[in-house]
Amino acid sequence: MVIIKPFKATILNPEMPDREKLICPVYDTIDEREYDRYGSEKNNVIHITTRKKSTNSSEFIAAARQHLDRFFKDKVLTELEHPAFYIYGIRYSLPDEIMGQIPDSIKRDVYFAFGLMALVKVEGLGEGNIVGHEKIFEKHSAERIELMRACEMNFAPIASEYNMPGHEINNLFEQYLGFNRPDLVIRDNRPPLLDLTLKGNRHLLWEITDDDMIKQIQALMADEKVLILDGHHRYNATYKLCIQDGVEYTMMMFMEGGDRALLLLPWHRCIKGVDTDRLMQQLNRYYEKIWQGADDDKEFYKIMNARDDPYDVKIGWYDGNGFSIFRAQKGEVGKLSDSVGERVGLDYISLNEWIIGPCMDGNNVDNLAFCDSVTEAVKKVDEQGYDGAFLMRALSIKEVEHKAHVEMKNFPQKSTLFVPKVAEGIIMRRFGK
Repeated sequence: MVIIKPFKATILNPEMPDREKLICPVYDTIDEREYDRYGSEKNNVIHITTRKKSTNSSEFIAAARQHLDRFFKDKVLTELEHPAFYIYGIRYSLPDEIMGQIPDSIKRDVYFAFGLMALVKVEGLGEGNIVGHEKIFEKHSAERIELMRACEMNFAPIASEYNMPGHEINNLFEQYLGFNRPDLVIRDNRPPLLDLTLKGNRHLLWEITDDDMIKQIQALMADEKVLILDGHHRYNATYKLCIQDGVEYTMMMFMEGGDRALLLLPWHRCIKGVDTDRLMQQLNRYYEKIWQGADDDKEFYKIMNARDDPYDVKIGWYDGNGFSIFRAQKGEVGKLSDSVGERVGLDYISLNEWIIGPCMDGNNVDNLAFCDSVTEAVKKVDEQGYDGAFLMRALSIKEVEHKAHVEMKNFPQKSTLFVPKVAEGIIMRRFGK
């Protein structure tokens, strides 16, 4: 059973000027350049959510606590008076470099996703109704544990997915707000608590305090299977806090898996410090080249996105000279599938098992970079000293659900990129509230 309950949200003070300057992307998506941009504003929440790489962990956590105390003292942040559920709406468009790599069937000019914001009772992943789907880097969870412990805060919601074919909760939200997506109509009787824009995407937050509606939502969610989409490290940290410190609930955003505005994109892999001879040997052993070209044009995506069956494993490759597509030998894929007991995500599994593991120096994660677009991956190879980039195709949400609920296993790290992303600073929660 999924147990959810209302809570008193912490938000940016509505009386603060220029609040859009005070929010930032989620901490694990920010690079050094972005950190300098957002961190130049003294009241930006980046100072409590994100560590600059040049700062050690203990210094960052101590400073984050000081900034948080100041934010409350100076009324940069305010805690709402009454417990509530919240509707988090994100109205967004995809940039051209992202739009090019998704199938035509799901392309839209504007997307508008809804999420239910609530507290959820923490449980071990796979032990009840909450499951994950991706492996984690344990060292990335350790800092989150200490940061949340020191600040006694959830700074951003863990994003999760549920399956509701009748769309009951999303329909309830549209009825409550008085408009149908992707249109947006702000009603005088339902003003948002926040309406802010980050990177061209509009983030809106409404509260639900009606007891009957809250009970209706709780009943609808009670028997759902919940799949974590984004925030595996934060959930792992929260689970440890639950065991060690008795923090029984965490803040979560629940999104309907069948929502057309919830998209799943690939994470591409850029590598350096590799034995290139060994890499080509492994590629030729397990794959055959089926396409080669100078540009990542429509033909590249058409071939990459086509899938004949689960054993149709393909990876793209860029080495600074051009693009290639390799298809794995189905017999080898079958052997790999049998050995690991998995049939979903074999693109990523085969790449890890056959290429990245054998060819990288100790599988050093510092020599592995993840990119959300081919454009960014190409830049890392052309300008930042990477030897090459493996270009991946997106999994479907159905495949992720199958992995989590049927195979009950995890994908390799950074296999799924769900959009839209929440923003840090839209909604937070103090422990016990």
